[in-house]
Amino acid sequence: MREAQENRIDCVIEKQKIGVMGMSRCAGATLVATSLARMLSSVESRKVTFLEICDLFEGKDALLYDAIGIEKRFRTREFTGFYSDVKHGESIRGKSNSDEGINWGLITPEDVKEAQNPSPIEIVRLINNIHGDLIICDISSCKNSVDYLLDMDVVIFVIDPLPSHMIAGYPLLREVKRLEYKGKKTVWLINKFNSGVNKRDYLNFLKLKKFYKIPSIPAENFYSAEFNCKIPYEVRDIQDGVKAVLEKIIKNEMDIA
Repeated sequence: MREAQENRIDCVIEKQKIGVMGMSRCAGATLVATSLARMLSSVESRKVTFLEICDLFEGKDALLYDAIGIEKRFRTREFTGFYSDVKHGESIRGKSNSDEGINWGLITPEDVKEAQNPSPIEIVRLINNIHGDLIICDISSCKNSVDYLLDMDVVIFVIDPLPSHMIAGYPLLREVKRLEYKGKKTVWLINKFNSGVNKRDYLNFLKLKKFYKIPSIPAENFYSAEFNCKIPYEVRDIQDGVKAVLEKIIKNEMDIA
């Protein structure tokens, strides 16, 4: 018999992981992932982390680290290289690169210079131990990318409807559909939607029952964002293009308090 009644209600915020992946290169997964992180950073009850997932440093042609001006943002602060720490067996618990309400877990120029691919177990350590309870993972298409999706609570699959890109990404599309069939929560998002897209053809090819669409956004907005070291979502025309759609996805597809 218990001597005292157990009245306390334990409340624990579970780490929630959202994986964003493109069907093809330059489909717009990073735009979606950074925009989600920026929008969700306003949720006071959650600590948002943006984490790049990639196991191919060698030959990586451009870095988000440079695109949003991390060197300038952390000019007077130390920026933690999470990939380097994990590679050298150091603990990353409690470490944070906080800026604009987001903990940035990015591949750095130093990581690229070392050109040492992290092992799958090191990537899993990053995903599960990085500081934050709402983890937005920008997952590049790489050798073990589908395996990393298994660790996600929600998968957002971003599609460029250009025919050659859809054909190139079809094997990955099949893998993600297989995960959805097994019960993985999957959100299908068509990016760069424009009047040149043949509706009948892309519907016949993708065979999706439910999906969301982001309109094509003029390239000059992304150039402006990068020249000004801004997160793309902070440029007005980009925000106007993605905000309403992502709000629907957050409301309809995610359990975020």
